Amino acid sequence: MYAATTYPENTETDMTQKKACRKDIQNIPDNLLDGLQSSVIFFDAEGVVFRTNGPARADLHLAEEITGCKLTEVLSLTFHNKNILPDLIAGVAAPATGKVAVPKDTILNTDDGNLIFFITGTFSRLDGGSFMFSFRNVADEMTNDSMVDMALRTSGIFPWFYDFGLGAMVIDPRYYEYTGIPTEDGTMTMEEYSSRLHPEDRQEVFDALAMQLNGEHYPYRVSFRLRRGDDTYEWFEAQSTYLGEVNGKPYRIVGICMSAQAHKDIEEALTDAKNKAEQSDRLKSAFLANMSHEIRTPLNAIVGFSNLLAGGEAEPDSEEAKEYAALISRNCDHLLTLVSDILDLSRIESESIEYNFAEYALGQLLRDIYVRKAGSIPRGVDFNLLLPPNDIKITTDTIRLRQVVEHLVGNSVKFTSRGHIDLGYSFSSDGESVRIFVADTGCGIPADQTERIFERFYKVDDFAQGAGLGLSICRTIIEHLGGTVSVSSRLKAGARFTLKLPVNAMKNM
Repeated sequence: MYAATTYPENTETDMTQKKACRKDIQNIPDNLLDGLQSSVIFFDAEGVVFRTNGPARADLHLAEEITGCKLTEVLSLTFHNKNILPDLIAGVAAPATGKVAVPKDTILNTDDGNLIFFITGTFSRLDGGSFMFSFRNVADEMTNDSMVDMALRTSGIFPWFYDFGLGAMVIDPRYYEYTGIPTEDGTMTMEEYSSRLHPEDRQEVFDALAMQLNGEHYPYRVSFRLRRGDDTYEWFEAQSTYLGEVNGKPYRIVGICMSAQAHKDIEEALTDAKNKAEQSDRLKSAFLANMSHEIRTPLNAIVGFSNLLAGGEAEPDSEEAKEYAALISRNCDHLLTLVSDILDLSRIESESIEYNFAEYALGQLLRDIYVRKAGSIPRGVDFNLLLPPNDIKITTDTIRLRQVVEHLVGNSVKFTSRGHIDLGYSFSSDGESVRIFVADTGCGIPADQTERIFERFYKVDDFAQGAGLGLSICRTIIEHLGGTVSVSSRLKAGARFTLKLPVNAMKNM
């Protein structure tokens, strides 16, 4: 319990002063004390309460006066799980101390346990040995402040105001932490802020601010780019208003700002997706419109030359008949490729394509492809098989890998009329992957289209045979095999396609 601090009472003067002080306090009109915004409790050197005001009685839910009771028996003040009321009373009673503040986050508890709330307050020593405890219930304020703080932190909103006295913007400290903009006192002059605005957005921001400075409300959000501490720009949105007027001018401008970069990124992504979807739709429409032509062309050749052979227009062993047969064979291959691409696309879209992994000698696989494709190489073009002296076995889906490599060789055959076509592979330095390459000296691909050729339905040459599906299917297959496909090319200087595959694809599954 509290040990009361007492004062010398051995003189008639001391007693007179104390009585006079207490009488002065008792003579303060009730309406004056009750009009205070704080709760007030007066007590003497023994800690006995001798007067309270209306707000104190209301805050403590007192049905009757507590005068005559010791303050320590009426309530306690808890800070870090300790009752600090006796210490605060002892502290303010010390001769060298006239006032003691209640620590932040102190909780007031009534003796009956019915009331518990956070307070802010002060203990003061008055003339004549009396004391005053003034406090406010701040539980609601702390709750609201905490809720607002959580909302601001979660939403990334930063409050600010323009202080006319300082001539600067006072911005939430979290703003400087977030943007990395250096600050000493949390303020920024308009000149400093202007220097960080993107030149294209500066005028709109200051037009809105000028209206506020002139006492005109501007209720709209303003979007702008701000240069962060690392000199990169980020999109923000801000909104402001003004408080009151003094001599026809706003007393203070207050506002909030928040990062809008995530929304801009989503907007750009959606716009990009929309553009790609529209382009894909256009390409699909073109694909469907041209597919009948693509299919009919080899069919007409097959039917036409077959009829010529069947009608005896050429002797069976003649050069003319052999040429007809070769044309039929090439158009059959082309038709088969078209149908296979359409079926593969359908299986990829429905996610029903199957992959079967097994160990196979890579060099043997490429030799088989070389033998199979050697007959389709144009005259004047050398077909080279470039393999390392020691073969390697890889675990992959050899059927799907063969499909991709044969398609790449077929593309080289289609676009190479002279020079050479190279097929081979090499080891990676870590021994964990291999690089299969198909290189040619054909017409090449424009540098700005080397990535687009992997898009569905895209064709560099609209008049070339094919539906624009092959390379897109190749990339999808290679990615499912745990690898990547890339191309390096220059227009009229050939192209080199490289498949990078893991030696054991099953490890990445």
